[in-house]
Amino acid sequence: VTEITKAQLLCLQLGRLKDKGKAKFTQVSMAKRNNVYHALEIARSAREILGANGILNEYPVMRHSANLESVKTYEGTHEMHTLIIGEDITGIPAFE
Repeated sequence: VTEITKAQLLCLQLGRLKDKGKAKFTQVSMAKRNNVYHALEIARSAREILGANGILNEYPVMRHSANLESVKTYEGTHEMHTLIIGEDITGIPAFE
């Protein structure tokens, strides 16, 4: 529950910043990096809780997991967003 609440608050704050025109791309990277990571972990936990049923069509867990795997890749992987955030913190360019 803590990680879900953290993800919701991160998105809420990012939305508020965007509405004010103050959101930075590094904040978007932070939100995507964090929220996709934890969404995948939650989907994996759900699959494990359901046991063998977790991979059947009876439950949507595998469909959600597959969707999250694609979200993890497009618009930058976890590692790419780590580099973007690191550059913002250190000022050292991650890409040339």
